[in-house]
Amino acid sequence: MNAQGKATPRKDARSAHRASLGLRRAKLVCQTGEYLTLIRDVSEQGVGLGFCHDVPPETRMLLQLSNDLTYPVERVWTGQRQAGYRFGAEVCLDEFLRDGAAQSRPLRLQFSAPVELGIGRAHIAARLLDLSCEGAKISSAARLDEGHLMTIAIEGLPLQLGQVRWSQGKRHGIKFQHPINSEELARCALRHQPFGKTRSSGFARLLAKARAA
Repeated sequence: MNAQGKATPRKDARSAHRASLGLRRAKLVCQTGEYLTLIRDVSEQGVGLGFCHDVPPETRMLLQLSNDLTYPVERVWTGQRQAGYRFGAEVCLDEFLRDGAAQSRPLRLQFSAPVELGIGRAHIAARLLDLSCEGAKISSAARLDEGHLMTIAIEGLPLQLGQVRWSQGKRHGIKFQHPINSEELARCALRHQPFGKTRSSGFARLLAKARAA
């Protein structure tokens, strides 16, 4: 209510929601790859995003939250490491906000890069499948038992110390001893997925899924 005891308009409640988002992590899925973005504000019409690098040049892309909810978006303005996007379909704001500011589920960027694992004196070649601030999923034919400690070298990141949390065939989940920050994640992703170089990605599949939702 306001000072006269009247109910506050609904648009003020939406403004409160926008202010409460802070800088929540999400990702933009483009035809050149997947990039970290930070949600600044959101309404039923669109969303304001911030970046740790230049704004992706594509105008139409997909915004995906940590809970896998995916939204087609179109860029309407751009600034210094920030941009505004219009939603391509009707959005339920409550559902969008339900993703939760705490983000208990790590946001993962799926891209490929060479990885070198160091276990004792052994150096093992592996391939990155996805990367988050908390860890990485890799592919390697080597036997990596749960609990193994190792160093993880990925171009574009400081050397990491990690531990094997799970293994399924040639796929392994590694948890970093010290999480990387958003800027390190964003810059590493851009290094391996430069703008202007279209790659095979899940863009078409995610777009079809979003349109069918």
